[in-house]
Amino acid sequence: MNEQEQQTQDSFEERSRALFHDSVAGMDFASRSRLTQARAAAVEAAGAGRRPWFFRLGVLTPAAGVTAAAVLGAFLWLGSPLGQHAVTVADGANLEDLEIVASSDEGGGDAMDMLQDDIDFYDWADKSANSGPAA
Repeated sequence: MNEQEQQTQDSFEERSRALFHDSVAGMDFASRSRLTQARAAAVEAAGAGRRPWFFRLGVLTPAAGVTAAAVLGAFLWLGSPLGQHAVTVADGANLEDLEIVASSDEGGGDAMDMLQDDIDFYDWADKSANSGPAA
């Protein structure tokens, strides 16, 4: 917008503002009071009609909540529709590891033999765990 258009717009705004103030100043107090009351009523009516979107749904909101709760409850009650799969040992798995874990012979010297074989490793692991964060 160039300078002349800006001046034209400014003068239009000034004239409009002056005419508005003159019309308000020339109005009697009874008319002014009625306009103020009408404006207050219109603002109140506009504010009362605006509700959040989820209130506009009406009775659908509670029904949807009950349905969602029922589905969640059924899911938790019955378990996953995928089911729990049995744990199987993969083909070619190292069964020696399972034997070590499953052995319950605490009286035998097998556990102590394993500890003696790797005593340096366990000593290093204990020192690194107790030394705190490295700098």
